Amino acid sequence: MGRGGKPSRPFFMPGNRVLTAAPLALGQEKGALMVHFMNRLVWVPVAGLLAALFWLVWLDGKSAPGGYLFATPDAATEAGYCLAVAERGRELTYGQGERKLEQFLGESIDFWRMRVEGAGPAGHVALARDLARPGVNEGAHLHLALQDCGRRAVALYGHRFASMAGG
Repeated sequence: MGRGGKPSRPFFMPGNRVLTAAPLALGQEKGALMVHFMNRLVWVPVAGLLAALFWLVWLDGKSAPGGYLFATPDAATEAGYCLAVAERGRELTYGQGERKLEQFLGESIDFWRMRVEGAGPAGHVALARDLARPGVNEGAHLHLALQDCGRRAVALYGHRFASMAGG
């Protein structure tokens, strides 16, 4: 119970006084004004903390990598790159690989071919550039790129590969 038989309110309710001990020497009005002012100052660090968190998130977003795989400039070139990866994987297996792999490569080629929008040659050039770098293992790069492209198709476009469903 609060003063005068009224139920006490939590400290965060509007009109509640966090600081209740007003100096007696200031008089009643000055003390109430000071308490009112101090209660409003409680929110200054909270606002500062929120502003700092917003600024940090903004900075982190600025330093994030671009939105496309393999440093491609746009979605069509990214699709061309993924198409080139799937086609190169098909070339390396000569169509004689494991059944699920061949089915996945075929589905990937069909999926990315629909999204290329004429940027197929740019994707092939970007793949050739990445494979020509010194110390790049072509098989390992293609393996990881095929995984990244498959994840991209599932996560961004919502595609479901039939070859990956069930046992």
